[in-house]
Amino acid sequence: MNLLIKTTVCSLLLCAFATLAQIQQHELLQGLDLQFRVQLNKAKVPGGAYAVVRGNQIIATGSYGVRAMGQPGKIDADTVFRLASVSKTFTGGISVLAALQGKVNLDLPLINYVPEFKLKTAAVTQQIKVDQVLSQSTGLMPHAYENLLEDKQTPEQILPKFQQLAPGCKPGTCYSYQNIVFALLDQVLSRGTGQSYEDLLPERIFKPLQMSTASVGYAPFLATENKAMPHKRGGKGWRPVNIDPNFYWVNPAAGVNASVRDMAKYLIAMLGHQPGVFSAEALAQLQQPMVKLRGKPRWPVWQQFKQVSSWYGRGWRVIQYDEHKLFYHGGVVDGFRPYIAYSPQQDIGLVLLTNAEADITGDLAKWFWQQVLSS
Repeated sequence: MNLLIKTTVCSLLLCAFATLAQIQQHELLQGLDLQFRVQLNKAKVPGGAYAVVRGNQIIATGSYGVRAMGQPGKIDADTVFRLASVSKTFTGGISVLAALQGKVNLDLPLINYVPEFKLKTAAVTQQIKVDQVLSQSTGLMPHAYENLLEDKQTPEQILPKFQQLAPGCKPGTCYSYQNIVFALLDQVLSRGTGQSYEDLLPERIFKPLQMSTASVGYAPFLATENKAMPHKRGGKGWRPVNIDPNFYWVNPAAGVNASVRDMAKYLIAMLGHQPGVFSAEALAQLQQPMVKLRGKPRWPVWQQFKQVSSWYGRGWRVIQYDEHKLFYHGGVVDGFRPYIAYSPQQDIGLVLLTNAEADITGDLAKWFWQQVLSS
């Protein structure tokens, strides 16, 4: 009889905990949807979409607004957006997969794969390893020659100018965010694997994860019917603009396109629920903090933890709080602003995509993680 009573009590407690968790999840998702709509409406952003995953399930998607102002097409969970610098997370992933296959050696100097890459002296050129490019720790001046890319010079035209530069600190020891240098990873991958970056991502990531809307590059984005158009702020608010190809010249840094539904599938893989695509070993390498950033994250949520630090890993940003880690990346490119993040400990992930450069994704992410990490 005592055993029966204990079993019954345990069952009731488990049911109570499960019900509480369901209520908390419902409140979280309901709150996110409200915040999402309020924030986009307040900033008069034309449109956006979001998705939340927990475990191996997509537990919520939401959309708001139109693909282009003045046009009737509505945004939905399958509308494709430019991912801007969130593309770097895919480059990190495919680089780690290629390294585990023995196709690419991340410890070799970049010049071994890209002989056209030359700095001020041969000695300093040899110091920069592939892994330091991947982890944004080359030591070069931040955003080196990126202004020339915005002035419509191609990477091939810009690359010789790097002969004027030398690292400002020892490579591998300081954070130095790059786009043009980061994009040289396409040559590392193509020379190591024999396949282009544009072929590798669909073969190794998109197709296995059934990311049916995802693509790489300018032409595939133009050819997509259900796509969000970019918007920039004018005198009377947001206005649609043409799709600028500049940052598609650096695809590993900013050239991936996808919908929130497909990004949710990607997050499920990052959480470890697609081991056939990203093994535990691959995720361990992808999630390793590589170079520490100065200062501490300033969100109020971090104040509850004793030790908090910011890092850049292999294509992902990392916030380490006590023994846990949050992996994330944002971006902005010519009328788009995306955000992606996940917590392995909480087994939850979030993606936000908008078709204007308003900085609301940061506010939404702050609200979301405040709820998740404080619960």
